[in-house]
Amino acid sequence: MKRYSFLLACLALLGSAGKGFAQNEVDALRYSRTDFGGTARTMGLGGANVALGADAGSFSSNPAGLGLFRRSEITVSAGVNVNDVSSSVYGSTLTNGRNNLNIPGLSAVFTTRKADDEEGDWRSSSFGIGYTRLNNFNERQTYGGTHPAGGLKFAEYADQLANLYGVSNTNENFNIEDLAFATGLINYDEIGNFYYPPDYSFTPANEDEDVQRVLVQTPFSESINTTGSQNQWDFSYGTSFRDKVFLGASLGVSSIKFRRTRTYFESGPTQAQNEQSALQDLTLMDELLTEGTGVMLKVGAIFRPSDVLRLGFTVQTPTWYNLTDRYSTNLTVNYTPGVFDRDTEYAATVPGEFEYSLTTPFRASGGAAVFLGKNGFISADVEYVDYSNARLNADGESFQEANNASRNKYQSALNYRLGGEARLDVFRLRAGVGVSGDPFKDSEVSQAKTYFTGGVGIRKTNFFVDAALVYSNYKSLYSPYINQEAGLAGSVYRDAEVPLVTTTHKNTNLIATVGWNF
Repeated sequence: MKRYSFLLACLALLGSAGKGFAQNEVDALRYSRTDFGGTARTMGLGGANVALGADAGSFSSNPAGLGLFRRSEITVSAGVNVNDVSSSVYGSTLTNGRNNLNIPGLSAVFTTRKADDEEGDWRSSSFGIGYTRLNNFNERQTYGGTHPAGGLKFAEYADQLANLYGVSNTNENFNIEDLAFATGLINYDEIGNFYYPPDYSFTPANEDEDVQRVLVQTPFSESINTTGSQNQWDFSYGTSFRDKVFLGASLGVSSIKFRRTRTYFESGPTQAQNEQSALQDLTLMDELLTEGTGVMLKVGAIFRPSDVLRLGFTVQTPTWYNLTDRYSTNLTVNYTPGVFDRDTEYAATVPGEFEYSLTTPFRASGGAAVFLGKNGFISADVEYVDYSNARLNADGESFQEANNASRNKYQSALNYRLGGEARLDVFRLRAGVGVSGDPFKDSEVSQAKTYFTGGVGIRKTNFFVDAALVYSNYKSLYSPYINQEAGLAGSVYRDAEVPLVTTTHKNTNLIATVGWNF
């Protein structure tokens, strides 16, 4: 029997029993893997700011840097983000993208410093409030191709889920198998007590004519639109001991707003001569909105053994988030007129809401900066983070499977950043590179991020203007669904193929910062 083919975005998230969406290790990684942020000066240096200080980029890198401020300062940053996404599956490549304006940073630092002829070991202290964008979720992805014969079809996948978890069999739909049952894509055998996908193959246009069935291919496509950001307000304090040792601490309050809309479309199977497809097309749409806040603590130190060298260290506790997901899914199936007693079927899940907590991994960073007199400096950082330590939790819910998946799929990674600045009178020229380590233990492609940065600036007595350009790229893998019976010997679905989408993400970010000293 040839069954109708239908791909679905992230069905592994949608097909769990009990609710339409399931929070899992994908969510944990999304909010644990952050980009470097700060002022245009910090961004132009590739984020290598742990040992530098005296810049608002210290809010996101090392609060001890506030101890190097000699005057109070206010900064305002603005940015333009240009995103380009190219996705390939089954030899077909589609490109899409999204551009947006954003505010990557705001800060105010208030400094009190003793005069040079005033006695005392503690030379200065600074309190600051800083806002930093940690993640930009604005992206538009499109992929599509022709699903080959012999792959796992939606009716087969829904059949797996229905026989594993059942369906609600009421007017209320809670998950993907409920939608498949409500729209007639799977049926129930009361005698055998099992669900099965009906025959949605080609049927002869002329019932008297004997038509040999053939294997067919099915075109499909999906668009995934995401918006939102992950931001952090830091309340930081830094101090200077003899202008040799600088200490700092920060309380960070993070916020997350992530919105995703996925629309999957598949046309009917390719028709053979004298045959008629029972299905014309299907469209599945799901929406997810995640919002929440979190808190973390960060402490750091900078040592200046000489005017040439600075060494910086910082540690950051996990960020403890309280998050709320709001979600809904709907499915529309268009049948060929006259084949069934219905032409269009529509079903939607009951809109859901779920509260849970996320603990992101601990981080530790170290850096060094070498100063070339008044000509500039070179700075380098390394950051350690273990993505396998991210944890999900909720009252009355077990996240053991998702947390085990984080431990099994993810690993510790090192993030490297290198930058330099040349000083030409009041002008500044900057450049940097960075690598964010691959969080996956085993992947068919490297999913490390690379960054190339550059920047310019003008420094005057009471104000400064900086600009930076940050280009980043990385690859990701995306399976629209999983084969629930891949490990079952003898299953008719055991060797069925599922699509694997390879996506290249390219991002160009232009940032400008204006600052005032007083």
